Amino acid sequence: MIPPILQKLLPVLSFVIASAALGFQVTVLYPWHHQLEKDFSGLSNQQKTKLHEYHEVRMQNIKNIEMYLSKLNLEQYENEVDSREGKM
Repeated sequence: MIPPILQKLLPVLSFVIASAALGFQVTVLYPWHHQLEKDFSGLSNQQKTKLHEYHEVRMQNIKNIEMYLSKLNLEQYENEVDSREGKM
């Protein structure tokens, strides 16, 4: 069985530990939470910017490829027309 003095001190000890934990949460964790939220918001904005830049570069690459392919197709068509005219 638990000694009577410990039975009386146990609730007080529990209250002290809970109060210290609450004090730590209010003074350290709560302000840190706001700092983390601010940092994550900045990181999210940075990620959106980088993703937008990436998509712009990809679209420019696609446009360059399409332009090159159309130029190749035009040259190939002109070569076919020239060769047909040469046979006639």
